[in-house]
Amino acid sequence: MENLVKQLIEIGLTENEAKVYLCLLRKQQFTATEISRCARVNRSKIYSVLQSLNTKGLCHEELGKVRKYQAENPQTAFEYLRATQAKKIDILDALPETLAPIFDNQMANRSPLEFIQVFNTPASIIQKHHMMETISKKTVLSFCKPPYAMTNSLYLHSEQIASMAGGTKYRSIYEVNNDHLQFFAQQMSNFKLQGEEVRVSDHLPIKLHVFDTQTVMFSMINTIDPQSNLIYLVIEHPDIAQTLTATFDLFWEQSMTVEEFLAREKITL
Repeated sequence: MENLVKQLIEIGLTENEAKVYLCLLRKQQFTATEISRCARVNRSKIYSVLQSLNTKGLCHEELGKVRKYQAENPQTAFEYLRATQAKKIDILDALPETLAPIFDNQMANRSPLEFIQVFNTPASIIQKHHMMETISKKTVLSFCKPPYAMTNSLYLHSEQIASMAGGTKYRSIYEVNNDHLQFFAQQMSNFKLQGEEVRVSDHLPIKLHVFDTQTVMFSMINTIDPQSNLIYLVIEHPDIAQTLTATFDLFWEQSMTVEEFLAREKITL
């Protein structure tokens, strides 16, 4: 049942709507009180939930002295939802072309400094990084230095996996984590098996990411509070991105493959 609730939420229902609809499927008719008990939804919210399900074509009210509610057959009800979603997709497909001229106009009038963004909290840095991965279409290049965001994980994060599945190529150079050498070696091997192109280096100058040779994201030491080390700059500028791409390529040529690293350290996985 919990899995069905999650699936209904993924197609646009709220948690309460999903619970109520699944209860309605169990018998022909329910009163609002019965639905509230069955779905464990507060009685004060049940009518608004039923009204929303009615609007979405998933249930209807039966006329009579006592208000009763009945689920619509999923075979037909979801056809209506599918049609509604199709209309939204058509609008979504058309909006970029409609809105792009507005965006291009304001971009033309931007100050050079507006191409620079500063992020200084872990949450904002991670959110920006994942967003850039999501919108990247060609390549993501990375210098990765300890402490790693994925210190305790042997697997690439979901945003990167989804991006790679869409055709984006990932090339990453990782600085050796000598404090956890065996685990680091296993990570490198796993990341490579998952589709990332991986090299290993004894030293990298900064944490750096280059997205589609257009945007760069890199760390800088916080001179006011060096212990925090949480300042990241994001610069949208193709010239800078191309320069740092060339720098990345130089380090790539000088770095070790995973196999060379394992052989050097005499690590067997």
